[in-house]
Amino acid sequence: MTRPISDHPAPVAEPVDYWLIQRRLEKQQRLADGIAAEARHQADDDTPWNRLACDHPDKCSCDADYPGWTPGAIA
Repeated sequence: MTRPISDHPAPVAEPVDYWLIQRRLEKQQRLADGIAAEARHQADDDTPWNRLACDHPDKCSCDADYPGWTPGAIA
């Protein structure tokens, strides 16, 4: 014997948090925009920033300027 349709539970959809989805999409877009900006910056060899070290070698630092310092070392 079959049961009437009214005896079957109705499927319940999970509530969708559209605000949370929108925030995640915005965060992903900001990250993608930052990655694209960094790629453009790396590809541009003729900026004043890239020429700074070459134009002013006396302003560059070297290992002798920081004796005993190891980058990333824990004191």
